[in-house]
Amino acid sequence: MEVHMECTIVSLLKDGDRVVGAFGYEREHGKFKLFQAKSIILATGGLGRAYKITSNSWEGTGDGHALAYHAGAELIDMEFIQFHPTGMVWPPSVKGILVTEGVRGEGGVLRNKEGRRFMFDDIPDNYKSSTADNEEEGWKYTQGTRTRAARRNFSPAITSLAASCVK
Repeated sequence: MEVHMECTIVSLLKDGDRVVGAFGYEREHGKFKLFQAKSIILATGGLGRAYKITSNSWEGTGDGHALAYHAGAELIDMEFIQFHPTGMVWPPSVKGILVTEGVRGEGGVLRNKEGRRFMFDDIPDNYKSSTADNEEEGWKYTQGTRTRAARRNFSPAITSLAASCVK
């Protein structure tokens, strides 16, 4: 397999409904590249840079999503974009820098500009049974009193593994 480093694809090429190649350029020299292919796998990263404040790489611009969409692909599960809620927003000199998970481990909490614990809002129904509903229950999770975890239907193997880890 050939690897083409620092190559940006700007368009997927189609023959009817079928993708048959890609057109791009080498970032270092600007040389155009034409790739013919029997099949295409897009492994282009995410789209975290679509957000104003983010710690995602500068390359996470959503180009792969756009390439697929413009070639006719149906984009599914777009609600599962990676979101990391602990990024700096002030002062401007550190905007976008990731705050370590240790801050929350030491008791830090996430609040929006209204002072509300927003991470408890809008949890999809299929995840509600395994997440905290409120601050008190969230605190119990951090202390090892997992009231909701006990309600999950884990396999005996997972239950046994979890029990041995607690010991």
